[in-house]
Amino acid sequence: MKNKLITVLITSCLMSGVVLAGDNAHSNHNKAMTSELSLNNGDRWEMDDHTRKMASKMEETFLGADHSTLASLNAVGAQLEAQLDVLIEGCTMEGKAHEQLHIFLTDYIPTVHNLAKAEDHETAKNSAIKIKGELEAYKKHFK
Repeated sequence: MKNKLITVLITSCLMSGVVLAGDNAHSNHNKAMTSELSLNNGDRWEMDDHTRKMASKMEETFLGADHSTLASLNAVGAQLEAQLDVLIEGCTMEGKAHEQLHIFLTDYIPTVHNLAKAEDHETAKNSAIKIKGELEAYKKHFK
């Protein structure tokens, strides 16, 4: 429950631009961020090992999941939520690459939540399609 609360709070802060106080890499959110992903002078942004590992794990989880039923889509959504909690808790990134990651997460986190909580198969499928596109965008912008 605590992890889900952390994810919800971070999502809310990301979406509203609120700054969290603290001594970690997430305390510097008051810098202006663009609203869409961009490349780093034509190259993909460098992620730290933890972020790279968790992004790969989330992609494997999503692509390896059964997408045929509402229950299976809800289950993969719940798995992705848990993996997002691990990603966020272990984040030590700073700088522009970190800001770009937050832009990505601003869309990705609510989509994962919607997948986990979808009440009908069509809504879940639409969330899954959006996640697939978001994971593709991640690979185009981050390494």
